[in-house]
Amino acid sequence: MTFTQKANNVVEQAKQIAPTVGTWADFNNAVFNQREGLIATAFADDTERQLFYDSDQYKALSQMRLQLMKKFGAVAGGTPEKSGRFLVRIPKTMHKSLEVEAAREGVSLNQLALTKLSLPLSERVNVSVQTIADAYAKVYDGWSVDRIVVDPELNVKFLGECRRRGLAESAYHLNHALMDIRKSGKAELPKATKKTEFKDYDQFQFASEIAVRLLQRSNGVSLDQILCDPELGMEFDRIAGQLAPKQPVLKLRWAALNLRKTRRLRPMDPADKEAVHLITAGPVKLIQPSDIPDSPGVYSFFDVNRPLYAGETGNLQQRIGLHRDGRLPTWLGLDDDSSCILKYAPTPSDNKDERGKWLNQFIGFEHPLLNYQKSA
Repeated sequence: MTFTQKANNVVEQAKQIAPTVGTWADFNNAVFNQREGLIATAFADDTERQLFYDSDQYKALSQMRLQLMKKFGAVAGGTPEKSGRFLVRIPKTMHKSLEVEAAREGVSLNQLALTKLSLPLSERVNVSVQTIADAYAKVYDGWSVDRIVVDPELNVKFLGECRRRGLAESAYHLNHALMDIRKSGKAELPKATKKTEFKDYDQFQFASEIAVRLLQRSNGVSLDQILCDPELGMEFDRIAGQLAPKQPVLKLRWAALNLRKTRRLRPMDPADKEAVHLITAGPVKLIQPSDIPDSPGVYSFFDVNRPLYAGETGNLQQRIGLHRDGRLPTWLGLDDDSSCILKYAPTPSDNKDERGKWLNQFIGFEHPLLNYQKSA
């Protein structure tokens, strides 16, 4: 059963439950309970469930609940417990700073706050900045901070040096602290003399982008967390490796970092919309890559009417072939005869920036589920 079919099925079951309940709380438990509710039962996979929260079907369920609250009364119809909400007053300057950081990481302000609150206080204080800088200087061998954090082999050496110097914080916190030193200049770091460059991003960056987006939606994490936390990094490697099975881990991780560094074009104004008309190629299952033009272009996968993922490439035929060779989550319906549709448009110019402008506009207005949400 595809994602859309399951989502529609949940709505139909909820419609049958709504007339039978005596309070809105009964409906809420039957549908929204995190362990036994309809949503939890239908979408056992955390990633799939997070995607359902963005769907029109979820909005329909929320509307049913609201109608029942009006019918039974917000207080009389339910016994409120801890709501999961509390208010914290912070300075306006801090609020703005957090908004900027959330935009940079491609997550919501709420996700960023949850991420910071989930980190134990003991891991946020009493860290020797200079000791971390010294550990980096000992093992860096000319590589940049980003390379030390992203490269699994180099990162093991850095963390080992930190341990030898008595640092007991988590691997995530040590990596994140090193990146913070680079950004803030809290301690002096030796200058990097080696560059990490890959020229064939078109062959695999789409896999990194989808993997980042899936982890953001399922775990509510930022790109820095994915790259700094070894466990999240391994999960990223697993997802991206399924999508681009022939690519080494370092290239996939570096491509994720490159998303933030080089693909931050501002979405275009609606009045200045590019005249790109997507051609419907049909169900992905039935498409032969040879049927797709061997030219630069843009494309998007659709689940019925909603875009799942949009991309741009210097070679449409080759890119669609790579998507077919890789493996996306089964609930996206790529193996179904009809649910996942490909639309594409060849572009007259080979200018990557022009394709990037269309892509950012498309993401900004259509919000494909599996695109990394780039900041303005």
